[in-house]
Amino acid sequence: MSAAPAISYNTLVVLFGVAAVGFGAGVIGSLGVLRKRALAGDAAAHATLAGVAGAFVLTGRRDLPTLLLGALVAAVAALGVLVLIRRQTRTRDDAATAIVLGVSFGVGIVLLSGITARGLPGAGGLEQFLMGHTAALTAGDAALLAGISALAVGLLWLGLKEATLVAFDPAFAAASGWPVTAIDYALITLVAVMVVVGLPAAGAVLVTALVVIPPVAARLWTDRVTTLLVLAGIIGLVAALVGVAASAVVPRLATGPMVVLVAALIFGLSFLFSPRRGWLARRSQERSVERAWNEGRTLSAALALATDDPTATFTREAVAARLGGGDPRVAGAWHALARRQAIMPVADGAEHARWRLTASGGDEAGERGRRLAAWDRILAESPEDARSFLTIDLPAPEEVLDVSSTGSARRVAVGRPS
Repeated sequence: MSAAPAISYNTLVVLFGVAAVGFGAGVIGSLGVLRKRALAGDAAAHATLAGVAGAFVLTGRRDLPTLLLGALVAAVAALGVLVLIRRQTRTRDDAATAIVLGVSFGVGIVLLSGITARGLPGAGGLEQFLMGHTAALTAGDAALLAGISALAVGLLWLGLKEATLVAFDPAFAAASGWPVTAIDYALITLVAVMVVVGLPAAGAVLVTALVVIPPVAARLWTDRVTTLLVLAGIIGLVAALVGVAASAVVPRLATGPMVVLVAALIFGLSFLFSPRRGWLARRSQERSVERAWNEGRTLSAALALATDDPTATFTREAVAARLGGGDPRVAGAWHALARRQAIMPVADGAEHARWRLTASGGDEAGERGRRLAAWDRILAESPEDARSFLTIDLPAPEEVLDVSSTGSARRVAVGRPS
């Protein structure tokens, strides 16, 4: 029985460095996504290429700390230009981001092309910053990336309360006396730092995905900020580990793109299977609401036919005709009501079998009629308070609004139904 192949030292170094970057990018990116600063990170990412090339031209060195410092300077400069364009012109945010992104990336490509054309010594391999170059990481480089990632996460954790407040309600934060602009810039700077740190792992083209995909995937699973941060970090960590392992097993498979693809796969699974926001869960909820609505309509029609006599009977055809007839959803609702004994047959087996409402069915139909009447009244008297809460499944009005004895409706402190 042959032993499993040993993991090489270089692979362990890459695993350590990229995993730290993946975790840090997921955590820092969470607040960036919540604050709607993902595109600003993309602009910073594309500017890093110019910083790498500029740092090499100015210093003649190509060690990782020097190149990352140049990338950070370029990223911060790009964000400064972005803010200047937004404030001093009438340019929209998306257009300003596109301008900074395109111009800065173009400058980087021109600088790299010029370096290659001149044949400067030691310039070989700089173009690998486009797609990442994890194979060239040394133990010192991995430790540097891990240290910066840990520092960024620690700084965010120290200012988590303020950053969360600014991300969700900047107007309230400003009214409470918090320096919203300074906190906002600090958050963007942390995103830029993680973009720069992620350069060796994913390159200038794909690095933004490391700070965007894990938080977006994590957001599908939770509503709590602290849980979101931890889960996004774990997703980034898992994506990094699996991506590095896959590139180590398959020859000539680029590590950076694999990490991004694994993160995208996790997002796809989250999008499908998340228990609350996943596509399957939402489809199931929509079908459940539609079934409840059709069952309620059927009960209301049966109650109208039975009038005030709870022992009165009706036929299925009469109920269908009252609802418009020919609707296949009514047939499904009828069978569902019969299964849970909201309606029961009186003359089973006859050509036009007659049915009656049971006690539970009559109570349910009466409650639905009461809710409909209450909602009609509320919408007529206080539409602005009620309309945003009204859903197809007709929640009890008391759950949303408090209707006073004088007939006016006033809003009460309850959350919106999800």
